[in-house]
Amino acid sequence: MDTDAALKKARYLTLRFLTYRARSKNEVYDYLERKGFSEDVSAEVIKDMENYGYINDERFANDFIIYRKLRGFGLKRVRYELDMKGVNSQVIDQKIAELFNPEEDLERIKEILINRSAGKTCDKNDEKWLKREVSFLKRRGFQDNLIFKALKVCDPVD
Repeated sequence: MDTDAALKKARYLTLRFLTYRARSKNEVYDYLERKGFSEDVSAEVIKDMENYGYINDERFANDFIIYRKLRGFGLKRVRYELDMKGVNSQVIDQKIAELFNPEEDLERIKEILINRSAGKTCDKNDEKWLKREVSFLKRRGFQDNLIFKALKVCDPVD
């Protein structure tokens, strides 16, 4: 396949790939590599998509963080997921500094604890419950200090 045909096909496939959801630059590059396109073709298509504004890692990271926060995930998990998607660590650090707030995370953790205990208040005396909730919140990516602070201030069951 000549270069012009390869570029045309790569652009088409990239646009189709981007219609499902926003992607990081690295995700698009990996996709084109899996499809068998050369590095030159991939680089040119990605450059074109960035010029058109279809690929923007800062906007992608911003939207991704907001979405994951709404789904109940914490800073550590979001940072890990963005890193796995190939977003530049400087962009990740910048967006996390802008969008994560410890007080907001603490409130989110309290809300999660209340929802998980079916509207009852937490039972700090039940060791099994405590271990289960701490493990769950850690898997969600919340920081240890915020988890323990939320558990300290939660009201015991009546």
